[in-house]
Amino acid sequence: MAVSILGVPGLRAQPATDAPQTAGVATERIEGRAKVTGQKVYARDFNARDMAGWPAGQWYALYLHALTTDHAFLGIDLSSLPPAAQPTRVVMGDHLSDSQRAPKLRLQRDLHIDDLVVAAPGTAPRATAPTAQTGSFDKPPSIDYDLIVVPGNVPDYLGQAVALLMFDSLAAYRAARVFMQFRDADFQSYAAAETPSPGLGQPFSPQTTYVKYAEGGEHFSYASADPSTYMTDVPQWQAKIADTIAGNPQFIRQSIGCDMQAMDPVFMEPEAGIVWHEAATETLHIVLGTQSPDGDVGDILAMYEEADAPFTLANVVLTSCYPGGGFGGRDSSPFSLMLALAAAYSGDAPVRLEYDRFEQFRIGLKRHAAVITGQVVAAPDMTLQLVEAALTFDGGGLRNLSPYVAGLASLCVGGSYRCPMANIFGEAVHTENVSGGSQRGFGGTQAFFAIETALDEMAIGQGWDPVALRRANLLVQGDTTVVGGPVVQELRLAEMLDLAEAHPLWADRAQIKADYAARGLTYGTGLAMSLQAYGTSGDGVVAAVLLERDGSLTVQSDGVDMGNGSATTLGVVVGPILGNNARRVDMGCYTLFGQTGLTTSDPAGQRWANPDWTPKSVGSSSACLTALHQVHVMQQTAQGLFAGAILPAARDLWGMPALMAGETAWSNGLLVLAAGGMPPLSMQALADAIYARDLPRGALGHAYFQQFWAEADFPTAGGLAHLALDGLSFYLPDTATPVQVTRQNATGPGTESSRFSRTVWAPCINIIGLVADPTSGAVQVENVVSILNAGKVHVPQLVSGQSQGGVAMAISYTLLEDMPPGMAGPANGTWNLNIYHMARAQDVPMAPVYTPGGRAQELVILPESPGDNGAGRGIAEAVMCSIAPAISNALRDALGVRYSSLPITPQKIREGLGQ
Repeated sequence: MAVSILGVPGLRAQPATDAPQTAGVATERIEGRAKVTGQKVYARDFNARDMAGWPAGQWYALYLHALTTDHAFLGIDLSSLPPAAQPTRVVMGDHLSDSQRAPKLRLQRDLHIDDLVVAAPGTAPRATAPTAQTGSFDKPPSIDYDLIVVPGNVPDYLGQAVALLMFDSLAAYRAARVFMQFRDADFQSYAAAETPSPGLGQPFSPQTTYVKYAEGGEHFSYASADPSTYMTDVPQWQAKIADTIAGNPQFIRQSIGCDMQAMDPVFMEPEAGIVWHEAATETLHIVLGTQSPDGDVGDILAMYEEADAPFTLANVVLTSCYPGGGFGGRDSSPFSLMLALAAAYSGDAPVRLEYDRFEQFRIGLKRHAAVITGQVVAAPDMTLQLVEAALTFDGGGLRNLSPYVAGLASLCVGGSYRCPMANIFGEAVHTENVSGGSQRGFGGTQAFFAIETALDEMAIGQGWDPVALRRANLLVQGDTTVVGGPVVQELRLAEMLDLAEAHPLWADRAQIKADYAARGLTYGTGLAMSLQAYGTSGDGVVAAVLLERDGSLTVQSDGVDMGNGSATTLGVVVGPILGNNARRVDMGCYTLFGQTGLTTSDPAGQRWANPDWTPKSVGSSSACLTALHQVHVMQQTAQGLFAGAILPAARDLWGMPALMAGETAWSNGLLVLAAGGMPPLSMQALADAIYARDLPRGALGHAYFQQFWAEADFPTAGGLAHLALDGLSFYLPDTATPVQVTRQNATGPGTESSRFSRTVWAPCINIIGLVADPTSGAVQVENVVSILNAGKVHVPQLVSGQSQGGVAMAISYTLLEDMPPGMAGPANGTWNLNIYHMARAQDVPMAPVYTPGGRAQELVILPESPGDNGAGRGIAEAVMCSIAPAISNALRDALGVRYSSLPITPQKIREGLGQ
């Protein structure tokens, strides 16, 4: 099976900018002009007529969605549709082949924990561990979820497709949409069910259990225990924890009890795409904006590779567009399968599937609703002794990444703090609701709300200063998390707390409160911190750097730019290494790994001694992977190209066969001899020499990170290059397939660090000042100060933009976005922005610097330190994670009431005040 992934038509060859370039500095977003000038960059912008070689005639797909999980679906009746709105073809669940109805999905590419669960099924105490071949469409074990409900069956979740309507004209499609909208019950029939929908209330596998005990010289944790006996040993250590707490009556106990409703990502572009089955070449062409092109292609192949498929495929060509927003909402989205399914029923004509905002609310992936209970226990000297928590996430209908969100939340609920004991259980449960996914924060938003509000409540109850309580328990290098994994990264949490405590918004809070009171306003200040992890601590990433014949650079990445600026960042980070920024950036290139020559198979167990082995091909699509993971592999690959092509070309042109890389430098885009005496070399001159001498015109690199990077030596024309890569290949002139370079002396992470959960962190502290109206319940955030450890900042404007987006999203999530479950919520198909309220400009402070009496959101970024080793941190989620608890803590300060149910609406404010 051949798979090709292409960039956006007409955009991938567009120069980044006409402005003068400074190597390593971004002057504008690489896709910015295309977006603001209205060029076609999103999947929604394209029709079949826009795609070279596609037929002009286009069909349209429309799915009808389930209204209940209590009754059996009988069928549909379209007799009331006007003749001009009748579909060309109607596809029901019993029309599908087995492989279409319930395709066998691949293991989630994102999270290596699947492999661990298979190896140690005891880690999932209440469910059978999945394997690569277990079950079907995104489900708990032993339950089949069909893409389209078979008549006679009970739908598995609200919004599940019950029929596919195919239209061969735009006019009929539009007429049907208009006629049927908000009238679902008029066209569907149901009857009482003999048995309920299977699996409701059952947990998705895997579940997470983190038990840690480090007292009196005894040590037990998930990270250090024998995986084969961990779950068997857990009960005795839980009992020991209970005995230790009970035996110390002087300990202070603070309960944890909070909940939050689901949240829609409301990305700018609802999901859309086009697909065409080219029968003559057995090729499926897809135009799609997705965070997970590799996983989507694999799942689509699974639908059509079985013997009962309606056609066979030899090729899949995916044109990967800018998603138009995502941050988890398009990661492993069911949309791609629904689009590919429609391709089988159009008579080989192209098909367009597009969601409007109503449908996106109805069936698009959501941030999980969750309930978190437990307790925090501290000694009288403020030192934390125990974090105990049970986290239950509403996974909704489809498994998606829900159990992994619950898993990361189980780590995050330990907060930024050292704690000798932990007893944490997290799970995601199958319900009838709209499916949850990997939205921005990945469980951290829910978990940090729980721990940070509980700590403030403990401080209030004991008369402790909330900053002092936090400072007494901060994690530092050498400590262990609630998982038992070591903290190996410099965090600088104490430095951040010092900055927060000294900031006028916090230091002067009593006076500010008095000033507002003098104006008849109720004011409060709150502080919260987060230690959000990024990556999976088992991440494979791949990148290519190409020198074109005209001397310009093209970079390619397996990452996806969701609006976070990955493409812009990756285009400039090669500048200091190759003297010039990339003129072209191709994202979503998940076919790159197949060209590396590497394999994840290691039957002999050689691991790093096998020169072709890597633990992971490609992985997470998270926005937070850019600053560390994607930048790293791009820069190391650029180093490989310099060693293998630029340096030997310079040696020839200057007649200096012993020239070393350290003797050269870049100046205004030209390679110069640092000691002088040789003419500068332009990129054009270097390209001419490289192509003429059959030196590599490009490099392809693969890197693997799990606590630290794999490293190896690679023989090149410029000498032996030591790179933090586990794979390097070279593209030679006039060849499309790269040649693998055999690595030597490879070293890399061992198996023990796979149980550390996460090892890299992006700490953030937020201070919130707000005004609350006790009469109306209205809340206005006056000021936000975010103190962020971002490591090395590659593009300051993008970090600022991520912070601003996190602030706006978090304020909206905390105070406004109310999404009830069931048919009272968006599953009924009537929800849009007239019902679902979000933050507007007036709700978010806009000025960039705090001034007394003004409204601002100020971002304070720690200066880069030697401990960062030149690496950035993934901060796409960091700023958002501690805003919600800081708002709750500020309301506690203002009104004297703890609000622990999100969103904190005016009605809840009034109820809390007894009104």
